[in-house]
Amino acid sequence: MNNRNSSVTLRDVAAATGVDVSTISRVLQNKGRVSEETRTRILETAERLGYHGNPVARALKTAKSSTVLMVVPQIENPIFASAIIGAEIEARSRGFALLVSYDKGDGREIISDISRSSIIEGVIIASFDDDDRLRQVLKSTDLPHVVLNRHLSGDENCVAIDTRLAARMGVEHLIAMGHRRIGHLAGRLGRFNGDMRRRGWEEAMAAAGLDHGDDLVAQAGYSPDEVPAAVDKLLAVGVTAIHAATLLTAAAAIARLHERDVRVPEEVSVVTMHDDLLARVVYPQVTTVALPSQEMGRVAARRLIDLIQGVTPDGTQPTGNLLLPPDELIVRASVTAL
Repeated sequence: MNNRNSSVTLRDVAAATGVDVSTISRVLQNKGRVSEETRTRILETAERLGYHGNPVARALKTAKSSTVLMVVPQIENPIFASAIIGAEIEARSRGFALLVSYDKGDGREIISDISRSSIIEGVIIASFDDDDRLRQVLKSTDLPHVVLNRHLSGDENCVAIDTRLAARMGVEHLIAMGHRRIGHLAGRLGRFNGDMRRRGWEEAMAAAGLDHGDDLVAQAGYSPDEVPAAVDKLLAVGVTAIHAATLLTAAAAIARLHERDVRVPEEVSVVTMHDDLLARVVYPQVTTVALPSQEMGRVAARRLIDLIQGVTPDGTQPTGNLLLPPDELIVRASVTAL
């Protein structure tokens, strides 16, 4: 078997066969009339040299195949950035291009547009946080789909991370370090991920016999904008530690604590989930539970392409909704013992 070499170009194939580039391009796209002898020589040479082309360029030129779309609500969120990388690696390994669309709303217009497109063969959807709205959009398209970063009741094509367990791991670390009054900087409550993370915080606190009332919960969503007010609320009830639902809001919480002249971790410790460059450039560096977000993207792309190609599960891969376990607790400087 020949190793594929992304550095091999059409010009290399042309030089090896003595055939012009345009003819080679037509043969590789199965277009135009070329003698069988020339066609065979081109295909065998391309295989021998390891030429496989660029799936993105090929899809855009032919405008008809081997392209999947990933719709995300936040490019700046490290979890989605990692998931995009994983999905792109898997798609490319299967000969597919991955197009990424950013949509902060409900994605209706994007899904409607791609349903009429001959380019897109399937979609990975991560831009919805409302079950009813997501179901309506999925009903509006016949495209194969995989729901990313959440589970949807009644849909078996969902890939997410067990953030309930990740939250519990982070809070248990704070408890082990002697903290008893631990606030939860929540995501969107009443939604899958927000509720999962709050539940993990509650379970850890309840198991330790600690107060986990509503006064210790401050909703900040998933962007830095609402974090200052939420942190102020938690400081007002005397927390010694904060569990933040996301790395982005954890970084914003540390910034707010600095603004309030609250020392981290001497006066308030901070823990979160997902490990990324951001966790290491914030001061102090953030203690976090690492999440397999890149693997989540890879698995979602694999499942989607299997659906597109009609691949039947062979028993070696899990079927149905998948909840990936968190990786490990990474201890850094944002937490201290009491």
